[in-house]
Amino acid sequence: MLIIRQFLILFFFLITVFCVGQRVVFVETESFDEKGGWVSDHQAFEKIRSAYLMAHGLGRPVKDAVTTVNFEKPGTYHVYVSTYNWTSPWYDKEGPGAFQILVDGKVLPNKLGVTGDKWEWQYAGEVKISKNKSKLALHDLTGFNGRADAIYFSTKKDPPIQDYIEMQKKRREYLGYTELKRTPKVDLVVVGGGIAGCATALTAARYGLKVAIVDNLPWLGGNNVLGVKACGLMYENLYPELGNITCQVLGVKISEKNNPDAYVVNKKNNNGHAKFSSYEDFLTKPVTDDRSTTLLKGMKNLSELDKQKVTDAENDMITEEYHRQNASALREKLLRDAGVSIFQDIHVYEVTVNNKQITSVRGKSLKNGEEYLFEGTLFADCTGDGVLGYLAGADYLTGRESKSFANEPSAPEVADRKMMGSSMEWFAFHRDNSGTFPKVEELPWAMQCSDDYHIASNQAAWWWETGLEIDNAKEPELVRDNFLRAVYGNWAYLKNNNAKYADFRLDYLQHIGMKRESRRLIGDVVLNENDIKNQVKYPDASFTTTWSMDLHLAKPDNTKYFPGWEWITYATNKDPHAWIKPYHVPYRCLYSANIENLFIGGRNMSVTHQALGTVRVQSTLGMAGEVIGIAAKICADNNVFPRDVYTSYLSQLINYMKVGVPLK
Repeated sequence: MLIIRQFLILFFFLITVFCVGQRVVFVETESFDEKGGWVSDHQAFEKIRSAYLMAHGLGRPVKDAVTTVNFEKPGTYHVYVSTYNWTSPWYDKEGPGAFQILVDGKVLPNKLGVTGDKWEWQYAGEVKISKNKSKLALHDLTGFNGRADAIYFSTKKDPPIQDYIEMQKKRREYLGYTELKRTPKVDLVVVGGGIAGCATALTAARYGLKVAIVDNLPWLGGNNVLGVKACGLMYENLYPELGNITCQVLGVKISEKNNPDAYVVNKKNNNGHAKFSSYEDFLTKPVTDDRSTTLLKGMKNLSELDKQKVTDAENDMITEEYHRQNASALREKLLRDAGVSIFQDIHVYEVTVNNKQITSVRGKSLKNGEEYLFEGTLFADCTGDGVLGYLAGADYLTGRESKSFANEPSAPEVADRKMMGSSMEWFAFHRDNSGTFPKVEELPWAMQCSDDYHIASNQAAWWWETGLEIDNAKEPELVRDNFLRAVYGNWAYLKNNNAKYADFRLDYLQHIGMKRESRRLIGDVVLNENDIKNQVKYPDASFTTTWSMDLHLAKPDNTKYFPGWEWITYATNKDPHAWIKPYHVPYRCLYSANIENLFIGGRNMSVTHQALGTVRVQSTLGMAGEVIGIAAKICADNNVFPRDVYTSYLSQLINYMKVGVPLK
């Protein structure tokens, strides 16, 4: 026994010496001092539990991302990088996203991001550190979306834990975040900062509730600030005062509520803002905020000759984007003035539930990796993806329900995974020095467009859409990457084979997808096509939907060439059955059937796939948010949960909807 005891003591001593002897320095790329031409992205969070940087250069190598790293002790370090060969789902050879690591100007030997078929730690090489501060850089080689999540320096040639979920605790230790950042408990936690989330938060705050809103983008507005226009009438309402808060959130004068043209940011009206009179007018406007988009920054940096040749179409795009960013800033001020606590760039990934009630949600900063805990009495899932409900164990639907589910005339006989997908803006315009772009055969990982099939266009439209049978909630990175393949492959063909585009340059391609559909959480009522077409009157009728039952399907010719990975769609709203009369949606679609304190707003509300086609537009979702905010006030006043508003306080809900929400 004594010998065994001595052996164990020696064993644990050696383990301790080994751990102490190994020195580790851990760097999150999203926290780099200067990001150069790299962009921050969070769409792989479900896989790696972190944001990352991506070399989004549209085929042109981007400027290095640079930061300073502190080393407690000099020495020889082995360098590993968390990265992903993003074309591996389609292409089994070397990928295009090559980059290298530079330390104090020295290039580490190994190319990264071009092998493997998943996110993983890849070896960059070894480096001798001779001083306490060193300059670290990500050096892009291609401009084709290489990506780096984190960089790990170790005195031992031993990679970090490959399982990213297990690695999460070690990340926190390396970064020094030993405790969660707890925020004050509030009456209502709203997760998701789109139009629905903002309207929900603002409404509840106007009634005096303590409200926190948590969003994973740097700009409030969700799809709207990314580029989706606000549609849906706000003057056909059963309760005419609904929509006033949504007008404020959209930056629309309430007196213009009966004018649908006023809701949409476009070249005609820009939500009441003046259009830039010229490109020179735009150049006088500040675009210095770190949250400004790459579109605005890029358009500031055109050559002098190109500045003189900016077209009306380009000026319109600049105008739309500039005012969307301004609308986001005004939205933020509106919520802060109402007392809402705003937490941006935070991705919620964990929920605590007790007795069918959410008690807290946990989120991680996409800027520095710090983790937050949000506690509340009530919660609202306005994520669009149903993230909060999914994590809490709420029942949900995805894809198309079968005809037997609700006997909907337009439903398929057998349920399937088909859903609407995601879109991204892109454009190419004539440039004085348009440069070259690889031929399509030189991009074997991209969509192989040809004389037989290509889209002759120099910019995106709504029907550029992908992820039609992919889980847009779990796999947003895959969906986005498929869109990249489509744009690159199509542009490679046009640039090199169509004389019209020979002097055009691909200048902008969004990198965050604008989603239409993923999960829909189940409430006490699941709205379906028959309810809308037959004008079924529910006692708890609330906000009004007016958009057609507008659903999207892959174009057959696109399916022929790219089966399973389609990227061009058509809308069903040309069919007579898609058109509807204004319909008043029951309140019972706005809370979870099995999580007692969870409201569900945004496009993840309780509807079938068919019914989603009408409620999913943003003015409509904003009005739904107003109803949730009113219901939250009733819950807070009476210490009850969302279902109780219907069963015991419906008359109060109706009275509040008649009067409307306070405007200050």
